[in-house]
Amino acid sequence: MISPATKLTAVIGEPVGQSLSPLLHNKIYADEGIDAVMLAFGNPSIEKLVAAVRALPIHLAAVTMPHKQTIMPLLDEIDAQAREIGAVNTVVNREGKLHGFNTDIVGIAAALKEVSLKGESVLLIGAGGAARTVAYLLKKIDAKIFCHNRDRAQAQDLVRSFGGTLVEAEELGQTSFDVIVNATPVGMKPNVDAIPLPEEFIREGSAVFDLVYSPLETKLLRSARARGARAISGLTMFLAQGIEQERLWLGKEIESAPYEELLKEGVRRRDG
Repeated sequence: MISPATKLTAVIGEPVGQSLSPLLHNKIYADEGIDAVMLAFGNPSIEKLVAAVRALPIHLAAVTMPHKQTIMPLLDEIDAQAREIGAVNTVVNREGKLHGFNTDIVGIAAALKEVSLKGESVLLIGAGGAARTVAYLLKKIDAKIFCHNRDRAQAQDLVRSFGGTLVEAEELGQTSFDVIVNATPVGMKPNVDAIPLPEEFIREGSAVFDLVYSPLETKLLRSARARGARAISGLTMFLAQGIEQERLWLGKEIESAPYEELLKEGVRRRDG
């Protein structure tokens, strides 16, 4: 029951209608007995969204595409790790001061925790905020980064920041990749037949991590399984980063296991 005392949290981006954040966070509030509600605020203007965060106020904001980088100049403080990554996906409003964090790094680490990365050749597809977070982790672990992105300038900026090699489309077949990470929206509903690279570049015994979690099994992940590669869904990352967002706001640890099936069912229902 929403009352005048109910604290408002939000997922902000454009579009946000498909986001599972309200499903996850509102269930956490119900389970933990917290008088709060998460709503979805969609707007192509990050300035308008940040103004709403300050005015309403929104106590916790989950930031999604395309605002993870453009929000940074509008915040009062940014966590050192988020600043180094160059992307913010979480804003905690503390007495009117907006503090930016990056919890995607926690989610990515959770998704890749059983994958050998040190010294391995990793193809990173994409160069936006999520891709920069992946690159940050890969650099810390001493993986060999190969970045492929439609926007060449954006890819060059990522490689300048984190090291690695820029790979053009015609060069993809020249390296045998141990790990492939899709950090683009390619394959996301409704374009479920799209795949971010030709499937013949997926080799047996490699690992393929798709940050897309709707549908639960993207064409990229289906192709990975069919070719004898390990397929890792973006749902693992999404859950871990969301739990970390609540830890930052509430200051308490929350067990993630009870929410795995909730999210899977939420995707199945939505994908119908």
